[in-house]
Amino acid sequence: MTPEKLEETYTELLSKYLFEGDDETALYNAYEFSRECINEKVGLEEITAVHTDAIGRLTENVPLPEIPLIVSKSSVFFLEFIMNYSLLYREYFDRWEQMEKELQDTIRETGEALTACLNLEKTLEIISSLIRKAARSEAIIIYLLKDSRLSPVHRENVAEEAAHPIDLGARNTLAENSLRDAEIKIAITPDDLSELTSVSTIKNGRTPSSAIGIPLIGENSVVGAIECYYETPYALSGLNREMLLELSRRAARSIETIDQFRNFKNLRDLDWIKKEEAVHRCKIARKIILGEGKEGYLTPNKVCKGLHGLLEHLDEIDKEEIGWIIEWVEYLGDFELAARIRAEPERFKELVRERYNELKDFVF
Repeated sequence: MTPEKLEETYTELLSKYLFEGDDETALYNAYEFSRECINEKVGLEEITAVHTDAIGRLTENVPLPEIPLIVSKSSVFFLEFIMNYSLLYREYFDRWEQMEKELQDTIRETGEALTACLNLEKTLEIISSLIRKAARSEAIIIYLLKDSRLSPVHRENVAEEAAHPIDLGARNTLAENSLRDAEIKIAITPDDLSELTSVSTIKNGRTPSSAIGIPLIGENSVVGAIECYYETPYALSGLNREMLLELSRRAARSIETIDQFRNFKNLRDLDWIKKEEAVHRCKIARKIILGEGKEGYLTPNKVCKGLHGLLEHLDEIDKEEIGWIIEWVEYLGDFELAARIRAEPERFKELVRERYNELKDFVF
């Protein structure tokens, strides 16, 4: 519908209602014309502007004492006209709430189903499909964390050569940032994307223009991270972050369950680890536990190094000091523990002790 037709028809209907006396027919015609406007995607702001202009023109030759009555009567016409818009908005929000409820129910049921699944490859396919639908993205990479490295284990619409492992602390990336802060991170422009990811093409050879990073933090460990890619910049309006985080938490727990059954997290049992991997883990554990190669921090009585030093006065630390603990843990190179503390700050002392017990067998 052209602006000219909108203005002409609306003004004609309003004039008949104000000056020709057949109110019922005029209001019915207004109601029907509003339906046509909705079908033509005419915005309510356009209707308001046309109504204001029409009132100005229709009252040009009206005696001044009569203008308040005409303006008041025109309001009845305007309210009748926008009735369909009101019904449409109400229906839209009702549908949106229903869809939101159905999606939340689906997430809950799927999370329970994922927890019962012990096939990692199949689970990653389910997680990928769910996250892509919830985030409305064109491509996705799922990374799993192991030994301070995020390794790509599943991808959709991303070339294999474009998905690289990420060494935590080596460079600033979307996946690492989401883990470090335990929240969804956004690259909203192509410039942001080029700085935070190494993915230059997605499906059909197209260049991604925006992306998000989603942490995978389970109940007992940091599992990994997800990157979702979009063909268009600024494609992230209306993104439901809370829903995505809830879905990612359930996904992380399902992966945790599989890890537990496959003994991926049983660090005390060293028999299943190859010699080279044990040596590598020993180096990492000594850096985190003993602070090897790192400066210590001062307490009133001595210099403390690593988690071993932190444990000695952990009970004296208040919640207000969590910020520097997180920074200290990241300085040691333990981004996994830092992310878990950010996600559950009320459990920071328990998490530090758990991490110490998890790694100490590789040190002592």
